[in-house]
Amino acid sequence: MLGVLSAVTMVLTARQLTEFRRTELVLQLARGAGRARLLGAAAAEWSVFVLPAALLGVWAAGPLLRVLERSGLPVEGAAAEAAGPATWAVAGTALLLHGCAALLPVVWTADGGERETPSRSGRRVVAQRAGADVVLAAVAVLAYLQLRQYEGLLSPASSAVGFDPVLVLAPVVMTVAAALLLLRLLPPLGRGLEALARRGRGLVAPLSGWQVSRGRSGQGAPVLLMALALAVGALTTTVIAGEPPSDRDRAAFEVGADLRVTGGELPPGERYGALAGLPGVAAVTPLVSETGTVRSTGTTVLGVDTAAVRSAATPERMASGAWTHAVPALRSDLDRGSLAEQLGRLGADVPVHGMVLPGRPSSLDVQVSVASGAPLERTGPVWLSAQVEDASGLVTTVQGRLTPDGVSRTVSLPLGSGALRHPLQVTRLSLRSTPVKHFPRATLTLTVSGVAGASLPQGARWTDVTPGSSGPSGRAGLGCPGGSDGDRSAPVSRAGVCEESRPDGGVLSAVVRGAIPEIGVEQGPEVEAFRLGAGTDTVSFGMPPAGSVAKVLPVPALVNAAFLRETGYAVGDRTRLVAGGVEQFEVQVVGELADLPGGQGRDVPQALVDVRALSAARSQLGLDPVSDEAWLLAAASKDGGVQAERAIGADPRLGVVDSVRARAAALAEDPFRHGRRSALLLSLVLSPVFAVAGFTVHAVGSARARRREFAVLRALGVRRRQLAGVLRLEQLLVVGFAVLLGGALGVALAAVVLPLIMVDGGGLAVFPALRLTVGWGWTAVVVLATGLGAGAVVLVLSRMLARVDLARELRAGESG
Repeated sequence: MLGVLSAVTMVLTARQLTEFRRTELVLQLARGAGRARLLGAAAAEWSVFVLPAALLGVWAAGPLLRVLERSGLPVEGAAAEAAGPATWAVAGTALLLHGCAALLPVVWTADGGERETPSRSGRRVVAQRAGADVVLAAVAVLAYLQLRQYEGLLSPASSAVGFDPVLVLAPVVMTVAAALLLLRLLPPLGRGLEALARRGRGLVAPLSGWQVSRGRSGQGAPVLLMALALAVGALTTTVIAGEPPSDRDRAAFEVGADLRVTGGELPPGERYGALAGLPGVAAVTPLVSETGTVRSTGTTVLGVDTAAVRSAATPERMASGAWTHAVPALRSDLDRGSLAEQLGRLGADVPVHGMVLPGRPSSLDVQVSVASGAPLERTGPVWLSAQVEDASGLVTTVQGRLTPDGVSRTVSLPLGSGALRHPLQVTRLSLRSTPVKHFPRATLTLTVSGVAGASLPQGARWTDVTPGSSGPSGRAGLGCPGGSDGDRSAPVSRAGVCEESRPDGGVLSAVVRGAIPEIGVEQGPEVEAFRLGAGTDTVSFGMPPAGSVAKVLPVPALVNAAFLRETGYAVGDRTRLVAGGVEQFEVQVVGELADLPGGQGRDVPQALVDVRALSAARSQLGLDPVSDEAWLLAAASKDGGVQAERAIGADPRLGVVDSVRARAAALAEDPFRHGRRSALLLSLVLSPVFAVAGFTVHAVGSARARRREFAVLRALGVRRRQLAGVLRLEQLLVVGFAVLLGGALGVALAAVVLPLIMVDGGGLAVFPALRLTVGWGWTAVVVLATGLGAGAVVLVLSRMLARVDLARELRAGESG
């Protein structure tokens, strides 16, 4: 954009100088001067002034870049390359462009173009030029469609050069086309001003309106230049104002919340209490992750505690550029409805799948007995374990040693420091017996009489959910007492349940067969610590839905667009996640999000579920409990987030913290961004300079070209002050038109173009896309600087240029 602006400035100045000398060229041509002589003289004059300027520019580039570097602009190393091949290439291009603009009109005049001008129809000229802006506008529309299609500056054609030149030039074409279309408003504006001015009795206003409406002073070029300059300025200020909010949006999408904590030494239950108690924290949730396939498509299922974070899903936290964010950190334009309502659907109707423990117990007290069919000294160690799920859906496993003598005892299983999030529920009971070589295979009778303070839900019962051995088919080969294995030749090596029931007044009664002794351990000290892999020595009991033992409810899920696109499912469909070739839990799609913050990436099919609903399904199916991959924290305020981040960093037990603030700062320090910021600041400073310089040349050239007209007006009695007023009003109308429409053009183009051309270091469009954040303050400064600069030029030059030597101008012959 800055290159186009400089090119327009050079062409305008060159054409103004040529127009100033046109009369002299025609006179020389009439006196017999040939085309070669005219072109040679013009080229020599051009070389004397322009070539030294180009050399001076190349020489001054290095010192100027050093000044910019000392001023704090990120232009490190540019000064050393100031006199390199790239600089000379730019200088050569500028010379060629300026030379063509200055010398080609000389050739055209020498070929008789000036003598043909009076005979040419004005309508023909308009007809020849009217379609140029329309054609360029059509090209701009095609360029815009290409930008939307590829969402960045990369396309299949960019593999060789690193970017697509068509996509890079698209914003330039769009800006120039829009500025050219705005020129169509200038004649109607002038006619309206002329009609308005006729109602008065003065001369200044009608004459100025007449000049503007007919374009006799060539206002198109300066209006185009100033509109482009202000459009560049508005685009630049919008980018500068929009980058910090965009950085926060991008960082929040990557992190998933204001703070993300991974690792740490504390168990999940204690970690919740420690994180929730930090200063400045408004909400805390674990983040769990399950991977598998859906219709052979790799899928990631993410889980959060929707009950804990639903209150943080407010419009203020979901706004673009917010300092605090929802969990997940979804921006409002990526939501497909109300995020709070969608999160509420995920956590609604979670089935009761365990025995709820009232209050805030510090231990789980189980009344239990276990009896062995073999002598006590010929029975290996026996352990009772229980999975206790907290209100977040995370599971803590506690266990205690049992004596297999058939005596009912109260076994107290400690629940840690009491930092679990209450209420709690017991979701699984397990019995593990260590197989000992040369001992008989264990046959154990387990009786759980009750759990202190808890009772079974109405209609519920504990059921065998041991993986691979539950149900009648899984019991064959166990060698159960009084049973028959049919024609099965080989016994089952792992532990299994022969039968289970609910005794009167009790909770669970089961007959369990241990693993075969051959896969066990020798009798000795290592028996206590020995444990078979994959839970071969353990049987488990879960609690399916009451009244529907074989039916586990699906887990409600919000999916991203990639999930729907890759799997072919729609909202309302059900599917099942498959992991390791084994079907896992069922998922029901209840809604769609544009994408999931803090996930695996935009192109990866993902689903968001509630941790409690996921834990319920996995518990009822006998699957392993979920584990926390990370913890997401919503900050209460901007300062609260900083306080929490510092507190976590000061306590290594809590883990490693990643924050939106740190990610946004890292994005701002990207080397690619440094170079872009330098270009933006230079554009912001130079665009008004180009506009004022070009307008000054236009004002001087226009006034000098009309000296004879001014002389006639002076001879008719028009005072010099009135001529100055005509010039002043005429040029101020042009300045005001260009300033207002140029600023509006820049803001409008920023809204359309910037979300498509704001790219990261890889050339891809940033996500979430840049939201329009107009820097009204800096935009106003650029507009005022340009307008005041041009206005000052008008005020100073209008009095100077209104001075006309009547005798000299009226004695001059006709230009033909």
